[in-house]
Amino acid sequence: MRIQEEFQVHDTLNPRLWDTTTNILLPEVRERIILICNAFEQYIDVPIEILDIQLVGSNASYNYTDKSDLDVHIMANFELLGENDVILKAYYEAKKSQFNKEMNIKIKGVEIEIYVQDIRSITASNGIYSVCDNAWIKQPKPIKSITKHNTEKEVGKWITKIQQVIDSGDYDKINKAICSLYLMRTNSIAVDGEYGKGNQIFKDIRAKGYLQKLKDELKKAMSKNLSLESMSAGQIVNSDID
Repeated sequence: MRIQEEFQVHDTLNPRLWDTTTNILLPEVRERIILICNAFEQYIDVPIEILDIQLVGSNASYNYTDKSDLDVHIMANFELLGENDVILKAYYEAKKSQFNKEMNIKIKGVEIEIYVQDIRSITASNGIYSVCDNAWIKQPKPIKSITKHNTEKEVGKWITKIQQVIDSGDYDKINKAICSLYLMRTNSIAVDGEYGKGNQIFKDIRAKGYLQKLKDELKKAMSKNLSLESMSAGQIVNSDID
């Protein structure tokens, strides 16, 4: 069966998350998001001051689907930490993935995706909602129509490439494939917004389960690299022991 996460247009915001009369976040959803972000703050080792919690993406707009997650951006000032921005971003991304994986966090069936965003960066989204202020920073505009790109050819090429990478079992190749997918999505949104072709390709690949397959294989490859059994007898004999 062919499964595709298509863009959908609705007349209201997602009723599982929003009061569709006032377009304000449901109180129990807001409380849960704050609780989750506070738990994440305690989870990571690097201190972080939460300046705001912002909701973006399709669940802060009118183009959500049953498979859409809720993008929760924790706003922080990286300069205050005195660390390299690239290193911090990579660290927070790793901790976010680990946190979400361990906790399997959902609100009313909607999967939560946490990000840590530097206040100097800009997010492209039809709607941006401040959880702390409980108000819209950018009110989402109703969507009249969405240009649907023909992605079948590109998605097919990606799937072939992903399968080859998975079959290789090579950690670096798998990690590079994951990064390439996310970079494609980021660049697409930056240039063409949420409905860019690159973002649609990303969503199609994710909906088919190949992004999760890559992540699962990455964990296996990492475990294999760290296991003693993965070393040859010669490597073990010649290893320096302090």
